[in-house]
Amino acid sequence: MPHPRKRIRQAFCNRLAEQVGDSYRTRAQTRVYGSRLAPVSEEELKEDGPAILVYARMEKYNVEKSYGIEGDATYLERELTIVTEAMLLAGTTVDDALDDIAEEMEAAFEGFVIPGFESARIRLTESDIDVITDQVKRPVGAIGLVWQVMYRTEWRPRATADDIDADMADFLAGK
Repeated sequence: MPHPRKRIRQAFCNRLAEQVGDSYRTRAQTRVYGSRLAPVSEEELKEDGPAILVYARMEKYNVEKSYGIEGDATYLERELTIVTEAMLLAGTTVDDALDDIAEEMEAAFEGFVIPGFESARIRLTESDIDVITDQVKRPVGAIGLVWQVMYRTEWRPRATADDIDADMADFLAGK
């Protein structure tokens, strides 16, 4: 099974690229990519319009909250930072265009429940806004919305002494 981060990134991509009725959730339509390195060129932004990149920035683990009543690890509390970064060609109204697509992305996640992670909590924590002028003919505007996703996964228990002894016995027996 894919890592939980990969499944969550894909769910974010699917949500942003989803068609609702006759329109899409964002003006990027289906140009949503699950990676920080996407096949998006300046020409494509000019011809096709904005694109959105979805990627994980970091993940923290809260070990103190991950133990059951008897002190045994039962699950792992995770705090994932996901970025949804929209890129578009910049013009004189670049700030307005970036705010508009940010509003579309925020609205896309209202009431969103991540499939397979129904108890996850999602919060918008910051926006990172920039205009890229290096190595491009026309400036490219970018806005990254930073999301905190709190979720749990089952604990992967370590091998016990009995498991290690059994594995060693099998190894020594040539199994």
